[in-house]
Amino acid sequence: MIEHICAEPDIYRIEVPLPNNPLRYLNSYVVRGRDRFLVIDTGFNRPECREALFTGLDSLRVDLARTDLFLTHLHADHTGLVGDFARAGSRIFMHHDDYQYLVDSTDGSTWRYAEEKFMVEGMPPQDIKNQFSNQARKYSPDPSFTVQTVHDGERILLAGTEFQVIHTPGHTKGLCCLYIPDKEIIFTSDHILFDITPNIQYWYHMPDALERYLQSLDKVYDLPVRLALPGHRKGDTSIASRIDALRRHHASRLDEVLQAAAAHPGATAFELAPCLSWSMRGRSWAEFPPTQKWFAMGETLAHIEYLLHHGQLIRREIDGTYRYYTV
Repeated sequence: MIEHICAEPDIYRIEVPLPNNPLRYLNSYVVRGRDRFLVIDTGFNRPECREALFTGLDSLRVDLARTDLFLTHLHADHTGLVGDFARAGSRIFMHHDDYQYLVDSTDGSTWRYAEEKFMVEGMPPQDIKNQFSNQARKYSPDPSFTVQTVHDGERILLAGTEFQVIHTPGHTKGLCCLYIPDKEIIFTSDHILFDITPNIQYWYHMPDALERYLQSLDKVYDLPVRLALPGHRKGDTSIASRIDALRRHHASRLDEVLQAAAAHPGATAFELAPCLSWSMRGRSWAEFPPTQKWFAMGETLAHIEYLLHHGQLIRREIDGTYRYYTV
């Protein structure tokens, strides 16, 4: 499906399906300029995504040799098809932190670190093994492409339009939003979603991801915005009210972690995770699909880390496993 979003600049949205994924689809945005094109994010490296994206690009008569691809962050549903663009001669733009993470992931070390972390946090080995089918693993891109790195506050001309790069770490370390100041349009990627909550999880190379995320929300709160275009689902005309709701959500989740730790002193992160409120259509924790259990565990750890840094939880290592207590 292709939707015409705006006439000036000329912006389109291609709906790229994400099969067997609760996100349902990715919004890949296309900006048509006089001489060049801009594509923002791609979908997974799998046939269904490739067909939808390139059918849409063909119908918009996008010439990949005259296209700039902006990858908002490292997740495979946003970067999976980068190789197709690189081979066609497109210029690739991305923040250095997330590009480096893709490079570091090629030998499996980043996944092994996460597996070891989750194990010491109480996740059983079988649960860790079950998530090897994680789509982020199966459909990630080959990072052997040339990237032009971007930085916070940079102004770049893409498809005849001047964009401002806004670095908003939290969902990933290098996530960037793109903002068109004179049109007050922002591409929020997964920093701000409007009918689902972005996943904020534990990262080994970004201490206190939740704190960073909340700071990044503050960073764009007062930004003049008349149109916000997210990475998934529908957009909105502003961001301030959604940021207020996201902050309330995380405050509530932090309170849930504290209540669970008080009710179950000495529980592991894996034992605390089922005590939180998850939107899984009535499924019990035992019925969670492996990938969703992995993401829930990562998000629980992000909230635990925040509470540790703010002196509201205590962590003790007992027989090689971390256990948590309220202060």
